[in-house]
Amino acid sequence: MKRRIAWVVLSGLLVVVTVSSLLFTPAATQGRLSAIPFYSHLVYNNESPEWFLSFFPNFGKNSNEFSKGWRKKLQILETRPLAVATVPFGGRGQRDTWVAVSELGGPAALVFRWRLLLFSPEEVSRARPYAGWPVWTFDHSSVPAWARVRFSITEGLLICSVSSDSHDIYRLLDTVDGRAKSLAD
Repeated sequence: MKRRIAWVVLSGLLVVVTVSSLLFTPAATQGRLSAIPFYSHLVYNNESPEWFLSFFPNFGKNSNEFSKGWRKKLQILETRPLAVATVPFGGRGQRDTWVAVSELGGPAALVFRWRLLLFSPEEVSRARPYAGWPVWTFDHSSVPAWARVRFSITEGLLICSVSSDSHDIYRLLDTVDGRAKSLAD
């Protein structure tokens, strides 16, 4: 009888710990500046991205811009903290990389990642994963020919890079994982 009670208690504890670890990401890993290299030029960093997003009034509002079903799902980004920076990685054409990092939080990041893995819109395709993080590519006619838009969802962060070099997202993921110094340091 005691073994059965101990087994039930330990099994319940395992379930509680597993579910809470999936739904909660510690605040230390959610710092949006932890994904931006230390030598970057910070353009925008605010808890409310309304001012920055006001420069893009038509993105997602017109049915020709983005898949209809995903416009509503992307509205979560309008209320999340945002940091935007330029990074002089020096890729092809020596263009700076534009980096946007948004804090999604633990459960929202997990749900968003699974939506992309299972039901990604037609403009989004999977790229080569890096260091255990899935990476996606955004291809759309409104994006300039030189720009490679890549993004990843890590522990509580949506990290996006727009550059001429498609490998810049991997450098940002190295920064998040602590292999390179970040602005948060």
